[in-house]
Amino acid sequence: MTTDAMDFPRRPARAVEKPLPWEEPQARRVEKRARRRGFLRRVFFVVAVAGSLASVVWRQTEGVARQRELTRIQNETSIAEAERVEWANRIQALQTRARITRVAQQRLGLHVARDDEVVLLPIPASAMEQRP
Repeated sequence: MTTDAMDFPRRPARAVEKPLPWEEPQARRVEKRARRRGFLRRVFFVVAVAGSLASVVWRQTEGVARQRELTRIQNETSIAEAERVEWANRIQALQTRARITRVAQQRLGLHVARDDEVVLLPIPASAMEQRP
């Protein structure tokens, strides 16, 4: 035994839900509102999808730009590091005793002192005590 068949008498269903004459203006307004709401929902959905797609494109574009900048800076850094190493090697080569001796002989006419040309001067004890 079902309750819906016995408790509530059904009225005959109309073929087409047509509003009664005095309800017609309000029914048109309700129908317009429903259409407007449906349209606004679709517009909102399209705007939301377009906005999310635009944000993804913007984020990807920014990422690519920053990656290019990072690569450029890394290249500049590696070039600067190579130049620093090159200059350090050049300084080391210029500071060698053999090069300094050769330049002193060529430009200044000097030579490496022989043992009999070296003179050692004694330092007085009082001078040693005054040094910090």
